[in-house]
Amino acid sequence: MEKKFTDFVEQSQKILITSHISPDPDAVCATLLMGTTLKINYPDKELWMVLEERPNRDLAFLASYDDIMFGDILEITKDLRPDLFIILDAMNFQRVSRSDGDKLKGLVTGELKAKLAIIDHHTKIGLEQSDIYMNNDYPATAQEVYDLLFKKLNLKKPEGYAQTALLGIISDTMRFKYKNPTHRLTFEVTNELLDAGASIEALEYRLDRYSKQQMAIFSVLAKNLTDSGKGYTYSYVDQSDISSNDSEAVKGACEIFTGQYIRNIGDNYWGFIVYPEEVNGAVSYSVSLRSVNDVKDVSGIAGELGGGGHKAAAGAKGIIAPTALEAVKKVEAVIDS
Repeated sequence: MEKKFTDFVEQSQKILITSHISPDPDAVCATLLMGTTLKINYPDKELWMVLEERPNRDLAFLASYDDIMFGDILEITKDLRPDLFIILDAMNFQRVSRSDGDKLKGLVTGELKAKLAIIDHHTKIGLEQSDIYMNNDYPATAQEVYDLLFKKLNLKKPEGYAQTALLGIISDTMRFKYKNPTHRLTFEVTNELLDAGASIEALEYRLDRYSKQQMAIFSVLAKNLTDSGKGYTYSYVDQSDISSNDSEAVKGACEIFTGQYIRNIGDNYWGFIVYPEEVNGAVSYSVSLRSVNDVKDVSGIAGELGGGGHKAAAGAKGIIAPTALEAVKKVEAVIDS
């Protein structure tokens, strides 16, 4: 598969690299690691890193972050017309575009007849048919990319690679908290990155910064915490709880609250949060689920709601409901089914 990937890169003149909507640090880091590495090893290629949405956290300190294009992935792909389309940290076009996944698929695989490569680490739910699919079940796609580019293909490393790769790994493992069947390989890579000068402390300091708007959302989530009586906890943010300019703060606060608290309330070891997202002027709700490993496989719940993820961390978007509480009821209906 590594040779096939190399052949596709060498045979392509235009390469577009992308990842999922609401990009977390691993999505951004995997994109940067792939993009910057291919750029310096294949300088004759036209290459673009494109994300439809900006991350909820400030990652501008990462090397070459300013080279990422943020905008409508469908329109950008129409303009750039790539020969090779690489999806990272996601396994289908619906996760890459907020509302144009099917159109993007038709453009890439139909009109452009571009080669499609998918490199991911999530549980296989809704996997797109592709020319290349790589998934070694590593805890972060940044590690998948690192393994491919540097351990298997032995490519030249770009500036800032160690910090970028390490951030992807520590963010998706919650600083190595989650159960990881490939922990020996992960710590081997981590040792290499630390030896190369990356710092976990410095990266954590960069990530652990909170705005006043996020603190306000934390208070809403704390107020709305509910014990289901069925072994899980949930909370929610309603559209009426936020102002129109708070959307990024809501996403960021919910990501943090879900990761740090929702599975640690009382005697419950898993739970979820529901929050609003606006797409093309219409409000729908997203759900983020977390579980202490081996307690509950939340990826199946997310899959039933049209999303996906891992056994201990998953999510879904596009839940149509008039209020957050009605969206909660839809999630609970899936849980009870």
